[in-house]
Amino acid sequence: MRSRQKKVERRRIHRQKHLREKRVFAFRYQQRLASDVHPLYACMVNRHWRDDGKASILMARRLGEGRVTMAAFLVDLWAMGLKDAWGRTDIAASEFDETVSRAPAELETRPLNLGTAKHIVYGGIELARELGFRLPKRYERWTAILGALPAGESPDMSLFRHDGRIELVCSQKDLEARLIGTTPSQFLSRPDVSYILADDDFTLVDEEADEADNAMGTLEQTMLDRVREWCFAQGETPHPLLPRVISATLEAILQGLPRDRSATECLEALPEAEFSEVFNQVGAFLSASCDGDRDELEAAMAQFSGSVASLDSPEQFIQSLGIPE
Repeated sequence: MRSRQKKVERRRIHRQKHLREKRVFAFRYQQRLASDVHPLYACMVNRHWRDDGKASILMARRLGEGRVTMAAFLVDLWAMGLKDAWGRTDIAASEFDETVSRAPAELETRPLNLGTAKHIVYGGIELARELGFRLPKRYERWTAILGALPAGESPDMSLFRHDGRIELVCSQKDLEARLIGTTPSQFLSRPDVSYILADDDFTLVDEEADEADNAMGTLEQTMLDRVREWCFAQGETPHPLLPRVISATLEAILQGLPRDRSATECLEALPEAEFSEVFNQVGAFLSASCDGDRDELEAAMAQFSGSVASLDSPEQFIQSLGIPE
């Protein structure tokens, strides 16, 4: 029994390490996206953000012909600071434009100076820390795309609070989930706080992000096991960079899947030529996101592509993983 518990614990530690490495890997890539090599495509905000005290920011940088990377932020300027942050690292520019156009009427958008966007987001981070509100998980991944403030410059905190006071509008559930180190009753009893506890919350992010992360980690491990099996069958030693190649490939594939269709539906409609093009893009992704030797990366990619090519179709490759719909 103890031996089994030790194995389970070792697997848990290994999985956590792998997820940490994957996030650092993605963070490095997103930091480089904020360079001058990828100029600003658009930066938008809801028109009445100053009057409403809530800024919903959508920004994108150019990746190449017709492609962008995007990030989205929700900042409560009067109380909670940065509430939500998410994004996508490689999408069609037309998809970003559609995301902007689908904004509800009350969130009518207008262009925002990138420098102001940075002051809003980074000031929102400082406000959340100062007042004891929990920051979104992995928010650094998306602020990396936004880019840092100029050296020596601090966020403009005059953009925050309402007439010098904290004005909180949220649900009791949201308040309880976001407060750190104090209770809702203690926070609401502060002399500088006025509040309205309503049922509806303004949010941007899927609350099931952790579950999706765990599922992704499981899928990556399953893919790695399949590729290693193929390597052993060929008499080859699995390359140590295989986990990075698999992570990058999944990122490239999943970023392009429509959100209202399952992976199986997308693959059935995906020509093999387009599926192959995904793998052609992985090399550029890897080169931009890690410092590994190019020859070594290509050797790992060759093993992965070889294992995929050994099957009859992309659908068969997905089915070979044995994952449920």
